[in-house]
Amino acid sequence: MEMPDGSILLPMRPQNARKVAKGRREHFTGQLNVRGGEEAGMDIESFTEFQVALALLARRDVVNIENQVPFEYRIGEKVHYHFFDFRATLRDGLRFAIMVKSAYRYAQLSIQDELAYIANQVPADFAQKVVVLTERDLSPAEIYNAEMMHEMRRPDPFVDGDARRVIRGIHGAVRVGDLVDHIGHGGQGFRAVVRLIRSGDLKVHRRTRISHDCMVTRNSTDA
Repeated sequence: MEMPDGSILLPMRPQNARKVAKGRREHFTGQLNVRGGEEAGMDIESFTEFQVALALLARRDVVNIENQVPFEYRIGEKVHYHFFDFRATLRDGLRFAIMVKSAYRYAQLSIQDELAYIANQVPADFAQKVVVLTERDLSPAEIYNAEMMHEMRRPDPFVDGDARRVIRGIHGAVRVGDLVDHIGHGGQGFRAVVRLIRSGDLKVHRRTRISHDCMVTRNSTDA
């Protein structure tokens, strides 16, 4: 993150209970910067994890995301550890423990049995629900929009202010391109509209890709 004086602020190192080995040639690994000012990095161990993380960050009802969360369970008298890929806390306090698997692996009965065995031992004070997510649970439009919202999340106070003034007069559905024309600032105006979708001020259908031709409505309530 570039500071006003031109210096660079690096994100905090990931504080995972389990170290993720990055740079492996056989599959996707990396780091995703999360929260408002690039305060922290999040280690990612697969492309599906990356997509799930972006989808969670784009949801207005998700207020906190943890990754690589350790959980102690037992097989007989022996203690084992499972690391949930994510634990998401919703605005209403409900917590989801999330296992991310490829659809190919999750189709294997042995994997289903193993994950079900672990899930059955999760107490309510750790998470109220345990879910398994694969790439098939994420629509292409949802991922496209989540990536765009993450990329364009940095505020531009001057342009964002003009965008907020324009949307005050919205009644019903309007075309994004028409909003951008009224806001001005060219491409920066479009980025401001994306941020308004991300903040919940504007609403786009979940399975519609954000573009100049898509329709949005003003949304006074959180989605």
